[in-house]
Parts: sequence; structure tokens; C-alpha cells
Amino acid sequence: MPLSAAPVRPISATLLAILLAGVASPVLAASEKPAEMGAEVLAEIGAEVGAEIGEPGQPSATSSASQATSIIVTANREGDRLPDVSGTLIFAGKLGDIAVLADIAPVPARNLRVAFADIPGLLVSEVSNGAWASLSFRGLGEPHESWNILTLQDAVPAVPDMYSYPAGYFIPPLEMVERVEFIRGASGLLYGPQPGGAINYVMRGPRREAGVEGQARLTLGSWDTRAGLASLAVSDGRLAADAFVHYAQGDGPRRVNSDADQTTGRLRGHYLGETVTATLSLDYYRGRFGEPGGLSRARIEADRRDGSTPRDRIRLQRLAPSLAIDWQAGDATQVTARAFYSRFERESWRQAGGSFGQVTPTANVLVRQSQVFDTAGIDLRARHDFGTNAQHSVTIGVLGHTSDAPVFVNKGASNADFNGTAGALARVQRSGDTAAVFGEIKLGLGDVQIVPGFRLERLRQSVVETLDLSLGSVTGGGPGAANGPLGNRENTATVPLYGIGVTWDAAPTLRFVANASRGFKPLLYNDGVTFQAGIDAAGTFDASYAFTVEAGMQAEPAPPVRIDASLFRVEFEDQVGFLAGPLAAAPPFGAVGIGGARRQNVGSMRNQGVDLALRLDLVGPQGLAKGEGTLRLSTNLQLLDADFTDGVAAGFTPQYAPGHLLRSTLAWIGTDGARAALIFTSVGDQQGSDNNVADFFLPGYEVLDASVEWPVAGGFTVGAGVNNLLDEEYAGRVRPGGGGGFDPGSPRNVYVSIGWRG
Repeated sequence: MPLSAAPVRPISATLLAILLAGVASPVLAASEKPAEMGAEVLAEIGAEVGAEIGEPGQPSATSSASQATSIIVTANREGDRLPDVSGTLIFAGKLGDIAVLADIAPVPARNLRVAFADIPGLLVSEVSNGAWASLSFRGLGEPHESWNILTLQDAVPAVPDMYSYPAGYFIPPLEMVERVEFIRGASGLLYGPQPGGAINYVMRGPRREAGVEGQARLTLGSWDTRAGLASLAVSDGRLAADAFVHYAQGDGPRRVNSDADQTTGRLRGHYLGETVTATLSLDYYRGRFGEPGGLSRARIEADRRDGSTPRDRIRLQRLAPSLAIDWQAGDATQVTARAFYSRFERESWRQAGGSFGQVTPTANVLVRQSQVFDTAGIDLRARHDFGTNAQHSVTIGVLGHTSDAPVFVNKGASNADFNGTAGALARVQRSGDTAAVFGEIKLGLGDVQIVPGFRLERLRQSVVETLDLSLGSVTGGGPGAANGPLGNRENTATVPLYGIGVTWDAAPTLRFVANASRGFKPLLYNDGVTFQAGIDAAGTFDASYAFTVEAGMQAEPAPPVRIDASLFRVEFEDQVGFLAGPLAAAPPFGAVGIGGARRQNVGSMRNQGVDLALRLDLVGPQGLAKGEGTLRLSTNLQLLDADFTDGVAAGFTPQYAPGHLLRSTLAWIGTDGARAALIFTSVGDQQGSDNNVADFFLPGYEVLDASVEWPVAGGFTVGAGVNNLLDEEYAGRVRPGGGGGFDPGSPRNVYVSIGWRG
């Protein structure tokens, strides 16, 4: 649909019919076969701790050579629901989701829309060059670079700085991801304070049985996309090692400056003892991307593959060693320790003087910005079970975190000067330290579990400007002009957070869960500092707080059926967002033109709604019909009502809070390793600015993706896929300021692959 069209787009009638029919089917099936209820259920929902549970109607998702080692979900559990306890963590009283990527064909090219299809309410705002993840949850802030969600890889932060710069620049190769775990909203107090929840990429490995395993994959696709993956795992049963390297490049969906060139590698060594396991990891990532820029509404409707910034570039690099130790200290006590460090480099080149959605003048000089993040942390946790039959558990932990993140901005002498030889524009020194203590206790009272928890954060953050000549900053003049007052901000805060969860197992196949938690979004390093033309920023910001209440049901009324449903309400105070121009000058702000923005605390919001999820095995050993494989329908729907209740944006709808987000997957999971999936995504209308300026409006859209992988012989497989099968014209994100505009979704594109495992 053209972006100028603005009617409310209903959910696809066909998919809604499937959803309703799927909900009705288990009721009918249960009424027809009452005697089979109980003995043939999948498993009691609360009895999954440490059990080796495979998905019904299919083989184990992975061999012993590729079982995942996550401290969030134990290596021996392969289902897609959270256990009550796992390692040193307690999940009773929390609502979360797991996307098992082994259930679908391998996902190439960072297609998060497909990878996250089984996670209700997680919005993917697609970035055309694939340079970073742009995610949000329940309308809690702009999704740009996933600022409101904590991103982890194997339970270790995978961002430049989990407190002051939690940008989702790193996405591991999805072909190497075992599953994706998501803890909703502020209930993730044991992982960090972010109000949007925690997302964890659980990687494959280590190999636990003696032997050697190798894997390789080659992928070719549209726009000259080429990708290669190779991995190796060895083990003698006690000592193990594994490694992979992944390389991908291509021209991208836009005609100019949309190319990508990425290398990802990992090397790990493991000690797999009876009571102690240890993993030493070294991760490396490098990505170089063209930034084609945003398009105006008229330009995206004329040619969605056009661009506006033919010389803008970005380079990302991450080197991250980490050490993880798990110790079974006794029959009732477990201890984990995680030490991590990362050096994250972000370097960008932007032509000065661009405007919203228009081509930047060719003669404009380049501005080079370099940010370096040196971040280190240590995370210590312990869990002890007590009481008769160990029905109670207590867990407690501490986190120490520190970062140093200088910024260097230089002006180029021309549009081809990538070194910035014309002189310095800005110098900023940034640093932060955090100490946190947290804990939870699970009280098991028969069929009821009550889980109160707390988190206490002590944060210090410092941002000191030593030079500021950058256009767009309220603390300095234009390039070459005399300095204005330099920014010098130091914040120290002690923040108590709390939560309580309750589970009630009303029947072997029926669980009720409720959670109330308070979350916190710390100030960011770049709050109050901007280097982008057309963007103004407040000199001071207030931190944001979220209080989330959620109550849900998890039911398995018959062996082929699973239903999840929850109601939620989030109150988010002092949201940091932006108001789109035109805006008159209002000290300390200057005037903002059309397509520009003013970044500030915009007010408090109230977001409420419902999450629904259905899984129905149509064919398979546990399905409605018999068969060797499994034909599965998975559907999830979020209905969201979001409004600002006070502040400068009072009465408006928060940006990126669509009224509905529907995803359905029809997947074939063969016993011989065959995989096929048809994935439908429907996103409702969205506002692209917190004051709902029409120039930023994003119409709803519907996208269909298809993929297949088929084994042939000798460990080889062949695969293929079509993304955006119906060639929908849409945009899932819009950015203000110079170089901003609508980022169009990718047109129809295809890929083929050949894989081998042995």
C-alpha cells in the first residue's frame, strides 16, 4: 500500500479465520475425546525443571553435539517454555517466550522478522542495510537500535554498554542460534533494569559426547548476496572446543550505498566436569555497511529502492572475551560466575547538511564520528533449594559493570575525505560504573508458587565535553564557530527496583501466572548530545521508570494444542522520545523545521493490551492426524492500546505502538530433518513521532515469507526461500533529521543454499 494511504488496515480476514478456527478446534477435540485428557498430555507445565523434554511429534531439536549452554534455560531442556528454575535463575512467576529456530529452515541475512515470529508483541522495525537490530516491545519507546531491550548472547551482554549505550549493533549468525529467549518487560530484574525486557541469543554447542562434528553452508541470494558458514566441534567427553566463522556480503535492496560486508567468528573451550563446567569464549565481529538514507513519502512511492545519502557509511567492530563457570556446589546449591569484557568500535561517516528524505548535496563534506567502548563486568549468582522436597528456592547475585567510551568527531575537507583532515568538531569523554545486587525467593505452597524479588542499582555516569563545534548541539555553535558552553554532566543515583510473581497450577495442563514489576531505563550517554543536522536535544533529561502488571494463562487442553493468553498494563514515566517539526523556538531549544525533531522527555504513557498465542499440531504423533513428521500452526496476536497521559505529548499515541501485531507460522518439521515454513506478519498503523505529525505516519502492512530445507544424501541439504513473497510495498521505520526519512522494507527477494553436517 502506498505510504500516503492512511486507512486503518484490518487484520487479514484469512489469518484471523485461521486463528479463530484454531482456538475452536481444541475445544471440539477435547469434548470429543474426554477420556484422553490427562494421560496423553504433553507434560505438566510446572514439571520441566532439568528434564529432557523434546517437542511432541518431532525428533530432538538438536543432537548432543549441538545442545545449547544457556544460563537462562538449561542445556538439557529443549522445549519452548521456561522452566520454574534453571541454573541459578528462577522463572516461576514470570512470563516469557522461546523461539526454537531449529523448527524452521535456517534463517539467513539477519531476517529477524522470521526469527522472532513466535515471540508475541516483539516489534521488528526493519533496517534496509541490516546493520543493526531495531526492536521494541509494547510501544515502550522508539525501536531504533533496540535501546529499550537488553540484548544478550549466551546470557552475556552483547551491546556496547548495557546501561548507557545498549544499542543492538550485534546480531549473531542466525544459522548458529539454537533458540531465542525473551523475558517480557520489567519482570527480567535478574538480567538488568531495561523496561522492555531481555532477549538472549542461545548459540549451539558445546559437543558433550566424544567425537568430532563439522558443519558448512553456502547461500546465494538477490542483490548479489553471498554468505558462507563453517563450524567445527570436538570433544573427548570432558574437554571440548568449538569454533565457527561466518562471512556475508551483498549489495543490499537499495540501488545506491546499501552494501554490507560482515565477518563473525567465535572460538570456545569447555571443561565439562561432573560438578563444574567452564567455558572460555572469544567472539569477534566486524561489519561495514553503506547507509542509503531515508526517503520522503513522495520519493518512496516513486521508487522504494532509491537513496538519499550516497556517501554515508558505518563500521562496527566487536572483540569480546568471556568466562563462564557453573558449579553444582551440592545437591541443593548451584553457583554461576560470568566475567566479560568487550571492545566495541562504532565509526560512521555522514555528509553534512542533509535534509529529511532528500538527496544530500554532492559537494557537502563528510563528518567522521568515532566511538570506542571499553566495557567490563562480572556477574556472580547462587541458588539454594530448601524445605521439604526442596520446594522453596532462593537466589541472590551481584553485578559490577564499568565502561569508558570517548567520542571523536572530525570534519572532512571534501565529500571523499574519510579521515576528517579539516579539523576536530567535538571531543567527549564518557564513563560509567554500576554496582547491582539482586535476589528472589520462590515459596512453593503446594500448587501455588509466590516469587518476590528485588534489584538495587547504584549508577554513576559522566559525560564531559572538551570541544564542541558541532552543528545541532545546544551546547556549541556551528562548525568553525566559537564554542558555546561545554557540557559537563555527572549523575549518581541509587535505584531500588522490585517485583513479585505468582504461579498457580490449577490442573496438570493449566497454569495461571501473574507478575508485577518495576523497571528502570537509565540515562544514555547521548542524552543531551546530538551530532545530526535537524535534531535538537534538551540539555538535561530525567531517567524513565516503568511499572508492569501482567496476568496470564498457559493451557494444554489436548495433546495437539497449546494456548497462552495474558493481559498487561504498563505505566511508563518520563519517556525519552522526540517531537517532530515544525516546532517554534522554546529556550533552551531552537526552532525545528519540517522533518526535524526535538529530543526530550515527552511525558508518561499508559500502554495496555492482550497477548494471545496458539500452537496446534495438525499432523504428527500428537496431532489431530497421524504422520511421521509434524505439521504445526503457530499464531500469536498482540492487541495494544497506548496513550500519553501527561507531559508535552499528552493525548498522543506513542511512536511504534501499533494497534495489532499478528504473526502466524505454518511449519513442517520432518523426522528426517526436513523443514518448511510459511510465515505471515501483519503490523497495524504506527506513529513515527510522539506528537503524531502526519509526515511521520507509518501505514500498516502485511508480509509473507516462505522457506524450505530438504536433506538429500551424505549429510547434505538444499534450501531455498522467498522473503516478502507478495512484494508488499511498506516502510517499518522512519527517522528524523538530515539523512532521515522512511526506510523502505525490502522488495521480494530469494535465496538458495546448500548445507552439510557430518
